[in-house]
Amino acid sequence: MITIRDAIALDLPVLVSMEKQLFSESPWSMGQFKEEFAGVPKTRAFIVAINGENQIVGYAGVLVVAPGVEADVLTVAVLPEYQKQGIATQFMGRLEAWAREKGAPAMMLEVGIENNAAIDLYIKLGYSKISTRANYYGPALDAFVMRKELTP
Repeated sequence: MITIRDAIALDLPVLVSMEKQLFSESPWSMGQFKEEFAGVPKTRAFIVAINGENQIVGYAGVLVVAPGVEADVLTVAVLPEYQKQGIATQFMGRLEAWAREKGAPAMMLEVGIENNAAIDLYIKLGYSKISTRANYYGPALDAFVMRKELTP
C-alpha cells in the first residue's frame, strides 16, 4: 500500500539518490534540494510516496511565490517499478490543492517532450501544452510548458 506524506529534511539523501537515477541528464544536487526545502511551508510544498516497507518510492514539489501568481510544479518523480499505480495523479491532486490554498490561479510545469507517459497524464488531468522550451533539460533536451487553470 502506498501512502503520501509531507517530505522532511531527513528525506533529502534518498531524494538526491532517486534524482540521480530518474533524471540522470540533469539531476538536482543536494544543494538545490536544500535551497528548495528552505521555502517549505511558506512558498513551497514537497511530498513523498511511501511503500509498505516504509521506503520512499516517489516525490513531488510545487512553488507558489505569492497569492495571485501561477504555481510552478518543481518536480514529480516516481520509481519505474511504482509507475502506473496512480502515485503521480495523487501527487498532482495534492500539489494543486496546496497551490489553490496559497491563492494560485493556475499551475505551470515543464515536461520532457519525449516523456509521453507524463504528457498523457498531465493532459488527462486538464493541462494544455502552451509552448516549448529548447534545451530546457540540457543540449537537445527540450520541454513542453503545460498549464492548467485552478478553480477555487
